[in-house]
Amino acid sequence: MVVMNGRPRADLRVAGRMAAARARGRPWILSHLLTDRCNAVCRTCLWRRWPASDEADGAAFGDGRLSPSELSTDEVSWLYRQAGALGVAQLVVWGGEPLLRPDLPELLLAARRAGLSAAVITNGWLLPERWPALRGRVDTLIVSLDDIGSAHDRLRALPGLYRRIDAFVRTLRSDPLRPRLLVNTVLSRLNRGALRRVAPVAREWGAGLYFCPMETGEMTSAGLVESKAGLALPPDELREAAGLALQLQGAGYPLLATKAYLRMLAEKPSLSDYRCRAPHATLTVQAGGAIRDCLRRETPLDSVHRLRERGARLADVVASPRYQAMLASAHRCTVCNNPDVLETTWAWQLQPFMLRRALRLARA
Repeated sequence: MVVMNGRPRADLRVAGRMAAARARGRPWILSHLLTDRCNAVCRTCLWRRWPASDEADGAAFGDGRLSPSELSTDEVSWLYRQAGALGVAQLVVWGGEPLLRPDLPELLLAARRAGLSAAVITNGWLLPERWPALRGRVDTLIVSLDDIGSAHDRLRALPGLYRRIDAFVRTLRSDPLRPRLLVNTVLSRLNRGALRRVAPVAREWGAGLYFCPMETGEMTSAGLVESKAGLALPPDELREAAGLALQLQGAGYPLLATKAYLRMLAEKPSLSDYRCRAPHATLTVQAGGAIRDCLRRETPLDSVHRLRERGARLADVVASPRYQAMLASAHRCTVCNNPDVLETTWAWQLQPFMLRRALRLARA
């Protein structure tokens, strides 16, 4: 997902770094799963550690400790400096729930000093408490919202969550340091019809709205391993969602997916008619520091720990034969179905409509 923060000068700086990275054939996004711990329990999630058995998990919701399975503050700061030196433009921090990291303000400051524009994806529960320390360090705030009211609370197993998010968002309206606000909705059998309910809320909040069909599994050396297939919407309902999204766009609701994506979803919900280039643009690092091979997720390209032990750089990973082999094979994979992968692919391919869309988002 290519995100701008709505501040013209900052957006131009990000766009310039993205263009320079593209010209050098280097990734422009660092996608960092900062933690796989979470205070929500979502049936559709592939990323939360199941079960939450680590001793640190029990203390993760307020005592300030990190899980031993996560990168330390120093290691994450090193990673962000390396990403900046590589020419990366954007950092996307997610999880798990990244606001569980007590050092998140320090990490975002390290990202800013490295020249990275930071987006944070959160379920929103901890925003009221954590925001004073995060304010001014988040360029784009992405709040997960899969329904409204108590329906959303049930999906996340967090009673009162929707009310907390709504109250927090309203406090941002007059904040001169308000980040660009986005809402992300995952569609599944558990929230049929949610897009129609969430769109008016996003408009009221002054937020852009993304939606995506839920991911059902991960690619491994043996192929796609699906653990959540039973929760995915069937093709006819995905077609219906795409048609509804086009209607909502036409009616002025802030849906940000491109018409190219929506039309592809409507015509062929399997979304198998693209040649993936997302790994060219996005480098993904997992909570323990593994650098993901998106085609063989059980065998990382490398890790932050090993790079530091060898005195190597993130740039050495990008130059490695294993990384280049992943890029050479990625176009044969069409497993991913979310707009951030397809639209990042089209951006890497320098499709004109993606340039027009980036300019529109920068003016939003």
